[in-house]
Amino acid sequence: MKIIVLTFILALFLYTDSAFAQPVNNKSGIQDSLSNLSAIIWKQKTDSSRLKANDYFFKMFQAVLESKSSLNIPLDSIKGITRVASDDGKIRIFTWNVPLAEGTSKYFGFIQLNFDSVELFPLRSAESDPADFETRQLTPQQWYGALYYKLIEVETGRQKVYTLLGWDGYTLNSNRKLIDIITVDRKGNLLFGMPVFKTDQGIKCRIVKEYAKKANMVLRYDYQAILIKKGKKIKKENTWLIAMDRLVPMDPSMKGMPKYYVASGEIYDGYIFRNGYWVLVEDIEVVNRDILTK
Repeated sequence: MKIIVLTFILALFLYTDSAFAQPVNNKSGIQDSLSNLSAIIWKQKTDSSRLKANDYFFKMFQAVLESKSSLNIPLDSIKGITRVASDDGKIRIFTWNVPLAEGTSKYFGFIQLNFDSVELFPLRSAESDPADFETRQLTPQQWYGALYYKLIEVETGRQKVYTLLGWDGYTLNSNRKLIDIITVDRKGNLLFGMPVFKTDQGIKCRIVKEYAKKANMVLRYDYQAILIKKGKKIKKENTWLIAMDRLVPMDPSMKGMPKYYVASGEIYDGYIFRNGYWVLVEDIEVVNRDILTK
């Protein structure tokens, strides 16, 4: 298998540059070739062989993304790879995970920026999160690892920032979902996290929700008609917001142990973007709840 893969990679390297100048059907060929290569990862039987196959794919994918011509290729149908992109065409993010025998995963990805020139940031998940994970800005080298499934463009001050929704198969017993932000300064430096989340525990750089492995948690961006309780008054508002399940312990005795938390099924909280901040709104009543359950 190793010889076949190496031959395939070499052929694809030689094909890539010329293919970019060819019609759209050849661009589709690049996607199909990358998809065939990524599929090899999950066909392997051992951790070492999966990670080795992933290393081959990572290098090939990196070579494609380093070319400015790759911006003309959607790269939205590669097997096992999640892709989110901004409407302004400035940023694309690709993420994927390699499951390990112990029940956890290693995460990989790329952030491709298209400002004055194409810049590429490779991502490999760190071994562990810093102790101050929710209140700390992180470099790409400190990436925690997640599969991003939504990107939201907002502006804080005069700066455009990109809010991400992601999923992480965190431990053997729990998953987690995250709301994070990517910023890029004038020098092209990229950071994860920004102190713009107003929560009941103060300002945070990102929101992290851990819950039981077999449970589900809604975390999605929707235009909703919601009822917000303010004291004894109830205000109806139509707005875009990040809506999420309220997580509760399976049993009161399990309070403070996130691996035993599940969605309440009845209570929703949310984050609404107001004056440059994502502001927590608790106990919202989602009028069109069926959207959240699809």
